[in-house]
Amino acid sequence: MRTKLVKRYWCDFCNRAGLSAGHMRTHEKHCGLNPNRECRVCKMVVGDRDADFVTPPFLNLLDLLPDPEPFKRKYDGTQVEYFDESLSDAANAAIPALRKAAGNCPACILAAIRQKGIPAPMVTKFSFKDDMQEIWNSINLSHSHYE
Repeated sequence: MRTKLVKRYWCDFCNRAGLSAGHMRTHEKHCGLNPNRECRVCKMVVGDRDADFVTPPFLNLLDLLPDPEPFKRKYDGTQVEYFDESLSDAANAAIPALRKAAGNCPACILAAIRQKGIPAPMVTKFSFKDDMQEIWNSINLSHSHYE
């Protein structure tokens, strides 16, 4: 029988695990739950045009979203908590201002939603997938002019 002792590394923000310290350092730098994250999507969209670009400050983005705590409810006779549906309405109402403050970056918007503690599926007026598809379509369209 053989055994092998290996080191395992965890993200300090989201608790993701991996076997490579280098990969986990990179993950932590860009993790959606890191309040000082470096956004890869913002960097990709801006590209080399603005070397001084920084990710929008997260405290400003978080201030735009509702506090989820007042929307917590408990099932009758249990300690199990859930969010009232009115959180969805409150979060959806904040999306236009959040889009503007985040420079319409889907990764920054999703990170703000996650960091605020709002379940992403409750924010029905935001689709990370659809917003990223628009960015990729725009990038692909701009590159098609070079052919």
